[in-house]
Amino acid sequence: MLKDDILQILMRSRAGYISGADLARTMGVSRTAVWKHIRALESEGYRITAVPSKGYRIAEVPDTILVSEVAQGLPTRTIGREIRSYPELASTNTLAMELAQKGAVDGAVVISETQSSGRGRLGRSWLSPRGNLYLSAVLRPAVPTHKAPLITLMGAVAVASSIRKQLGLPAGIKWPNDIMISGKKVSGLLTEMSAEPDRIRHIVLGIGVNVNMDLKKLPPAVRTLSTTLAVEAGRTVDRTRFLRDLLIELDHWYACFVNRETDVLRAWETLNVTLGRRVAVSGAGTTLEGAASGIDAEGRLVLLLDDGTSRHVAAGDVTMLKR
Repeated sequence: MLKDDILQILMRSRAGYISGADLARTMGVSRTAVWKHIRALESEGYRITAVPSKGYRIAEVPDTILVSEVAQGLPTRTIGREIRSYPELASTNTLAMELAQKGAVDGAVVISETQSSGRGRLGRSWLSPRGNLYLSAVLRPAVPTHKAPLITLMGAVAVASSIRKQLGLPAGIKWPNDIMISGKKVSGLLTEMSAEPDRIRHIVLGIGVNVNMDLKKLPPAVRTLSTTLAVEAGRTVDRTRFLRDLLIELDHWYACFVNRETDVLRAWETLNVTLGRRVAVSGAGTTLEGAASGIDAEGRLVLLLDDGTSRHVAAGDVTMLKR
């Protein structure tokens, strides 16, 4: 888009001014058209200084994800081949599923600044205030259907690894889909699938990350269990850079999943905060307590019960019990 191209030029020239005439000449449009796009950028939260005979200069950048910067030269093979960005959606997963049904490519990504009807696991609502990251990726892995649950583990490894590499924070994974820092949740994942008995049509991997939001916007009961990357890092996090690096990390681990899923399982075990702990797993009207001793080849939690038997749990909510 022309507006994004103008923004890129202004961002590269932040130390000085660039004239409207130069922008118009570079873009091949009139100065009036340039002015209209400048006004559009200002309506999105950019503070742009305009000085006669000098031109325009960006004085302040809003906490907005710049998709053009994410996509420019993105060194991924699959993830992010197509990126669609929206100021607000009901749910990125819902739109991604619709796009997948219409033939969206493997690795297509949908992002939104906020969601009005975000969803978590087991049909729960997912609060989606501004300042965070909400994305869904369309995946078409050529793997047997029974391996689909490993997608959640793969996504969790990508998120935790990205947080550790970018911010140096000790992110860990609580089975099956929570990313934790300092004992509090910073991210969650939701996978939805369309499949036949012998093949996967497509999987949508949804990822929500608490980045810069004000925790006071969460209900008290949720707030005490949650944290943000900004709180843990002690500074505002550049969401554009974070998204770009996350897509690169996700691309790496998706390739590992497709070609050699044992690498994903080993990485998950390294990053997990569940194994070796006594836990309670609730779901389907029952609760099991025991020691989380491992995960099997299909990503199920292996729970060693007090009577010495073991159970392989495919889904449920895990509560860490006191040591």
